[in-house]
Amino acid sequence: MIRHLHLRFALCSFALFLTSSHLFAWQQRVHYQMEVHLEARTHSYRGTQRLTYVNNSPDTIETVYYHLFYNAFTPGSGMDRRDKSLPESWKSIDKLTPDQRGNVEVRSLTQKGTPLQWSVYETILTADLAQPLLPGDSTEFVMEWKSVIPLLKRRGGWNSPEGIEFSMSQWYPKLAEYDRNGWHPDEYVEREFYGVFGTFDVEITLPANYVVGGTGIVTNPSEVKCGYDFQGQDTTLLSPASGSGEKTWKFHAENVHDFAWVADQQYAHQITHVGETRIHILVKRSYLERFPSWRYAPQWTREILEYYSTRFGQYAWPQFTVAHAGDGGMEYPMLIMITGYRGFSSLYRVIAHEAGHQWYYGMMANNETQQAWLDEGLTQFLTDEANRNLNGEPASNASWLRRVVYPLDHARWREVYPYCQLSVVGYDEPLNTYHDRFREPTTASLVYSKGEAVVRQLQYMFGDSLFDEGMRRYYNQWKFRHPDQRDFERAMEESSGMRLDWFFNQWIGSDKTCDYAMESITSEQNGDGTWQITLELSNRDEIVMPIDLTLTYEDGTTATANIPAENWKKPGVDYHLPRWFWVDRTYRATFTSPKNVIKSEIDPSITLLDLDRTNNIVTTGVVSHLLPPSHVAFWRRWDLQRPLDKYSIRLRPTIWYSEAEGGQVGFLADGGYAFDRYNSSLGLYYNIGSSRINYNGSYETPVSFLGRLGRVEMMATNNDGLELWRVGLSKELRPFYYSTSLHHKLQLYAEHSQQTGKIYPNAVAVWDSEGVNRIGLEYQLTQRGWEQRNELSIEVSATAGADNGFAQWKIQGSSNQRLFGLDVEENLFLGTSLGTPSSQFKFNGAGSSSRTMHDNVINRLGMNAAPDFAERNHLILPTEGYLIGLTEAPDSLRYGNHLANGRVTVGFRRLSSLVNIWPLDHIGLSLYAAGGWVLPDVATFKSFEQYHVEGGSIVSIDLLNLLFSQPQKDLIDSPNPVRLSLYIPFWTSSTLLEDEGLKWRWGISISE
Repeated sequence: MIRHLHLRFALCSFALFLTSSHLFAWQQRVHYQMEVHLEARTHSYRGTQRLTYVNNSPDTIETVYYHLFYNAFTPGSGMDRRDKSLPESWKSIDKLTPDQRGNVEVRSLTQKGTPLQWSVYETILTADLAQPLLPGDSTEFVMEWKSVIPLLKRRGGWNSPEGIEFSMSQWYPKLAEYDRNGWHPDEYVEREFYGVFGTFDVEITLPANYVVGGTGIVTNPSEVKCGYDFQGQDTTLLSPASGSGEKTWKFHAENVHDFAWVADQQYAHQITHVGETRIHILVKRSYLERFPSWRYAPQWTREILEYYSTRFGQYAWPQFTVAHAGDGGMEYPMLIMITGYRGFSSLYRVIAHEAGHQWYYGMMANNETQQAWLDEGLTQFLTDEANRNLNGEPASNASWLRRVVYPLDHARWREVYPYCQLSVVGYDEPLNTYHDRFREPTTASLVYSKGEAVVRQLQYMFGDSLFDEGMRRYYNQWKFRHPDQRDFERAMEESSGMRLDWFFNQWIGSDKTCDYAMESITSEQNGDGTWQITLELSNRDEIVMPIDLTLTYEDGTTATANIPAENWKKPGVDYHLPRWFWVDRTYRATFTSPKNVIKSEIDPSITLLDLDRTNNIVTTGVVSHLLPPSHVAFWRRWDLQRPLDKYSIRLRPTIWYSEAEGGQVGFLADGGYAFDRYNSSLGLYYNIGSSRINYNGSYETPVSFLGRLGRVEMMATNNDGLELWRVGLSKELRPFYYSTSLHHKLQLYAEHSQQTGKIYPNAVAVWDSEGVNRIGLEYQLTQRGWEQRNELSIEVSATAGADNGFAQWKIQGSSNQRLFGLDVEENLFLGTSLGTPSSQFKFNGAGSSSRTMHDNVINRLGMNAAPDFAERNHLILPTEGYLIGLTEAPDSLRYGNHLANGRVTVGFRRLSSLVNIWPLDHIGLSLYAAGGWVLPDVATFKSFEQYHVEGGSIVSIDLLNLLFSQPQKDLIDSPNPVRLSLYIPFWTSSTLLEDEGLKWRWGISISE
């Protein structure tokens, strides 16, 4: 009986093998024969298509589907509706005029001469066959159609932003793919394509003065000329277009799944070759002359194709065209379209990227709509490998100041920085999401950064040799075929010998993250002179990975160790440690070493996608448990893009001045970790005049109990006469989209503030000596749009633990927009108090409360450096009170428990639009009108009879932009901008002033 069961199992297994082999082997084939006639003036063309379709599937086909991509570029289409639903909407398809909209009009469709009935929904044509197509059989479809080419909005169309006349991608009725998973009639909503491999014979008739490039080889070069008839090696034709009337260009391409072409009258044609492959560079003459980078395009393209061919598999087509066209960078078989406004680095990378797509999308054509990471991630990996191994690290011609200020770091991890950033804040999405159905464009870009990260994890696990072997195996198995994720996975399994389903399940099918930590290292010497080394690690997140360790011996030499996640041994490792089973959160291993190990580090190559590397190093000493491994440098602005490999600390001296305490010298250290984590600062300052020592310290970081974008913030300071301790919790409310124009934020805080010493404050900022304990809640709303910004804040606060307590609420709003070439800004501030607030919290109708003035660092410097001067010159900070004319009023009228006022400002273009002379080109001019009420005590209806209205002008200049370059501004790290403004309220109507009407009045604001 057992023998019979084994026999049945073997027979079933063999049958399953045969069936699966058959399913994985077949692939549909097509032969397109198309003739099109372009009407350049009307941006339209007529076309005839004869399509031979071979059914290699085991299924009978009764219905076919065509993609009509141009139908997406019309108001109300699915692409338009999807774009409008996203916070990063930009296409404005609804604004296309009738002559700018795309359309495909199918006039006839037959199968072997028999007319077919068809229907069109959005971008998909569905046709029922007159004769079912049997397995192994073929049929012929003939279609006549007319297309109106859309204005270029996305990838293809006429009149690109850089003036290329025709970028013809996804331009023809394209038969949908039928594979082992059935039909794929995916609507064209935004991204990615999937086509049938086959042969294309395309004839394009258009005016003779156009230069054309396309998929395949030109089969009538002696007729069209334009450089295609050139028989030499390398050349550049600056004006290849010639002739009158019309020309017909004939293209032939084999083993491709799409056909694209470009046409422009101003193309220059650079020609070169690598091996048997002819390379064409088509770029607008003006761009070739304007951008020196384009002169290197032939050389770069040769080197890139040769490098990819040698390492990953031979480029298998006879020609490759780099065309200046489209709206960014886009790949098609044998042809790429890229924009021309590019410097050296940008042009190199875009050629490297789109050329890489000739392998992953072109020759290995996965279904991009469903698994976009499989071509974008692999291509992004190729891009960075080419940039690193061919281009090298770019020679730095930065000034000494830039080298001091900026962290010039080109480490590998920067290539996956976008993924890390989204993952840390909790907006990652699984990579197996259909590309059009990612939550938003920002997360859709994960197919690039996270996709490359997945590839690099494989390289990390296998080592370079086995990894490259797997990439070549994938090429050899799937060239000119349609692989999917499982096929790539299988190729890597076969080359490495490691089972990988667990790996792809984590990195592709989930949004889990990785964080391993070194906990401890101990050593004990054996009697024979060897050492027993014990390592302890922990897995603080969900991803399970093998771990590479670098061990440092006491004599400074190093060794490598590997902790596998599977029963597999990595080659070239000094110590193979026991497997770490995925169910265990902690790990402990003991091994014998010939020398004492004093340090252990997880993955110093920075390839493992460990999102928190501050816990990746441990030493035998105590210090490693107190401070994380850190980059430390004087002046360096790590905060502009913090490294992922270590914590980063900036050191810098400080200088300050106040009339009360004289000069101040100090030292500040501030640090943080990538993606705004563990930010800290500590400063100590010595006041020369008073011999007092001041301090400043702060710490803020995300906290998990508040969910994503939740933070805790703490600070303590004693400086410029104020002791302030504050702790707060904040949370940004972005429940769905990460990139959105509408931001909500809540902040809960508690603070203690106390005046220190009688030398503060001064005549400008009134202040009570008693300490104040406050708790508060603030809501902030920010909305950003095209040339528009709106802000709203609502704050409620109250004192705690005081007999003379008070409470306040404040509402502040602003709106900025550009109208008719003018900068229009509206401001509103409403504030009221319950009880009698301390003097420093009273509202100031001609500026801000004393506390607000103190919190503004630059304003505080101005008022404390020379208080008498500041008072005489009406130093103001009009961020709350906009009634500048009240600077002449006594404090009893200017300060109050209640304030309601608003302002409208109309700004004119800077004088630079009229005269380009320094410093006049930095001066801004505005007119404003403001009005409102300042109520000293209890607000009653009668008190609103005390009003103030004014109109005037503002002359302002940004001192930082005037005096410093960007590196200098980053070096001093000043609040930005530092705007010096002269307010001239030349007219008032007020019950609070003795002199109304026209009069010279003024106030000076700094750092508003």
